Amino acid sequence: MIRGQKHFYFPGKVFLMPEALQLAGEKEGDSGGEEKDDQPTPDGPAPGPSPGPAMPKTTWSGNLRIGLVNIPVKALLMTREARTSFRMLHKSCRTPVSYKRFCQEGEVVAFADIVYGYPLGKDSYVVLEKKEIEAAKPQSKNTIALDRFVNFFEIDPHYFEKTYLLLPDRSEEAYSLLRKAMDRTARAAIGRITMHTRERVVLVHSYRGALVATTLHYEDEMVDPAVFPALAALPEPQDRELQIAGQIIESMSGELDLKSYRDLYRERIEALVRSKMGGAVAAPERRTSRPAAKSLMEALRQTAEALQAEKDGKRTG
Repeated sequence: MIRGQKHFYFPGKVFLMPEALQLAGEKEGDSGGEEKDDQPTPDGPAPGPSPGPAMPKTTWSGNLRIGLVNIPVKALLMTREARTSFRMLHKSCRTPVSYKRFCQEGEVVAFADIVYGYPLGKDSYVVLEKKEIEAAKPQSKNTIALDRFVNFFEIDPHYFEKTYLLLPDRSEEAYSLLRKAMDRTARAAIGRITMHTRERVVLVHSYRGALVATTLHYEDEMVDPAVFPALAALPEPQDRELQIAGQIIESMSGELDLKSYRDLYRERIEALVRSKMGGAVAAPERRTSRPAAKSLMEALRQTAEALQAEKDGKRTG
């Protein structure tokens, strides 16, 4: 990670956002009160083979509120990021590269001299102070107010954002009651929570003997596939193509086992790091070249034949 930068990850890309645009935590190193950052620290341990999974840290603490009932809880991220990360080093001296904050006038800007601008257009901003932004935060900053109970399976999973484990904070009796009641009624609760300066819709539900909270995207954050012309102009497949495609799907169907999937890129990088630490360099295997393009029908036929041959081989083996 790079000091003074916040990382936004998208498939195949890394975007760096200057600290000046972060509203959570005014001072460098400030956790922002009862809300903790769920991102790795910029000066964390050097990347490479991990000694073992670390326990997640508390991200948020507050109350679950149902009417007049308040249940103090702590929230921890349910997922661990096991991605491969690198530090940028100067090639000649091998020391980490760092960044300074510059304004467009070319001056170095101290963190204390930063205010926040709401963009209105090119080079036009409404300037906001940190205290004004703090005053605009809703009550959900420290409370998850549960509005109603719903059927968990009615929620479109594409709206799911992040899931947090909720732990009782000296509230074991009330926590246990709510968890058991949700189990018995097969219901989840909808509410709101403010994390990292954004108010989110949150779904609180029971999972493996615990209460968890899953933040949801808003309706206007979702992209409707129907707006893309390329999908409206899709050709109608032929009956024979559908038949062979159905055979392929049937041949490849089975039980879901996520443990069989591994991050091969991370494993190769860690093996490379270990080999370089030991003095010998093990170069990762090169990817095989892409096979020649075939017609759709020919590719379907060959795939179906290969799967059938594999199935026949297992029967006779």
